Amino acid sequence: MISGGLCAAVAPLWMFYAWYSEDFARYWVYLVAPVIGGLLMMLWYVLIGPGAWRLRLKRFVMMVVVLGLITGLFVGLTRYEGSTGGTSLPKFVWRWAPEIDAEITAAKPVASDLMGDKSGALSFAEGVVDSPQFLGTSRDGVWTDSQLSFDWKKQSPRELWRQPIGAGWSSFAVVGRRAVTQEQRREDELVTCYDLLTGDLLWAHSDRARLESGMGGLGPRATPTIVAERVYVFGGTGILNCLDLSSGKLIWSRDLGPQMKGHFPDWGKSTSPLAVDDLIVVSGAENAAPTLLAFDSLTGKPAWVYEGRGASYSSPRLLEVDGVRQIVSINGKDATGHDPATGKQLWSFDWPGKYPKVAQPLLVGTDQILLTAGYGAGSFLLKVKQQAEAWSVEKIWQSKKMKTKFSSVVIRGDYAYGLDGGIMACIDLKSGKKVWKGGRYGFGQQLLVGDKLLVQTEKGAIAIVKADPAEYEELFQMQVLDHMTWNTPTLAGRYLLVRNDREVVCYDLAQSAGAVKVSER
Repeated sequence: MISGGLCAAVAPLWMFYAWYSEDFARYWVYLVAPVIGGLLMMLWYVLIGPGAWRLRLKRFVMMVVVLGLITGLFVGLTRYEGSTGGTSLPKFVWRWAPEIDAEITAAKPVASDLMGDKSGALSFAEGVVDSPQFLGTSRDGVWTDSQLSFDWKKQSPRELWRQPIGAGWSSFAVVGRRAVTQEQRREDELVTCYDLLTGDLLWAHSDRARLESGMGGLGPRATPTIVAERVYVFGGTGILNCLDLSSGKLIWSRDLGPQMKGHFPDWGKSTSPLAVDDLIVVSGAENAAPTLLAFDSLTGKPAWVYEGRGASYSSPRLLEVDGVRQIVSINGKDATGHDPATGKQLWSFDWPGKYPKVAQPLLVGTDQILLTAGYGAGSFLLKVKQQAEAWSVEKIWQSKKMKTKFSSVVIRGDYAYGLDGGIMACIDLKSGKKVWKGGRYGFGQQLLVGDKLLVQTEKGAIAIVKADPAEYEELFQMQVLDHMTWNTPTLAGRYLLVRNDREVVCYDLAQSAGAVKVSER
């Protein structure tokens, strides 16, 4: 009986260890441990359990047959449809349930005075502040000068419009009234431009491409970048397009899939294009060269290639580190700094590991860089200095108190805030130690707006949390979307765009909930 007790104890002990150690695979442990525990109990029973041997064997065979019938019935009635969330646990739906993009119609632009308006007169809208690329103007998810009030208990944000959208995990880039994103509609990968104030589809550019990557889901991932009336967008299958912002007309295009030499990322191209001077820089292959590629922004002609050791899912950033302007890139096996004009590597920090790195590199002070990642990789604070013509990289601290899986952290003062394994956390940048942890928001996203965190939860709600190292405090939460949401919200002045792989909604944060909506679908 002692051996039977040990078998029965395997599952709860394993589950407790996974919870206590915050093992990155703990959600799978919660699912698998009871199954393994049950199988061990069955094996114990048939081999040395109480009762006659033939009776135990007969009962074991009956249990196996019943389990087989249940499994067969489950397989016959359901189909696999990606993951339930950032836990990567599988999602199953009834076989007769419609496909995720079965009901989305073809993209049909509407007639609008905005079409062809290059003067900007019609594009102007009161309260709009451009957000032309991923995570805002500086790619850090921070809006320091916002005058918005987040006392939503007294004055809820007004919903301007809501409508279906194609699948994909892209965010929006906004300039004036034009809001540009990516989406999947059947076999076509689209770049779409919507009127920020009405939700009308102004134009759509289509490529015959479709990314479907198991747990990663369907559709493109990267956020467009808008510079000087041009839209640069990197599709999930590796198509880099340059489009006219006013009309959506294709200016140039390059399919980078063949350059990845069979090392296309498992979860698709997720990195947003970086505009640097007269160049557009994008990431390359996974775990193999090329790591970064640069193209002339006007013509699309190749400018330089950094071979390196392979890219990750983190978008490159332009930072001034120790007084030197450079591209900083988190790659599959290292983090590197580069001369923007030539791609020459200035410095490198070795960061091996088989799991994907997604978060943006963040500048701390003038010569420190914060790196974060999930899957147990943890966080690093580096000191990067130039000495004569050489560069040095010193690791100030390493910590596993901030494990960002799909999102980046945001910095306010001496503290960083982010989703640590799906739970909002605050760490001290001087030591890497945890200050507080609270609020289970799942593997969503967050922005820092003034002294508030605008948190997009994985289950579709928006929460407002104080960015205060003194304590964790949630001020407000409202349900916005009904399905899993991995997309980063976009704040363009007083307008907030929130989307997932099924629906998009726009809020006016300066208006009360009682006002009349501009448009609703």
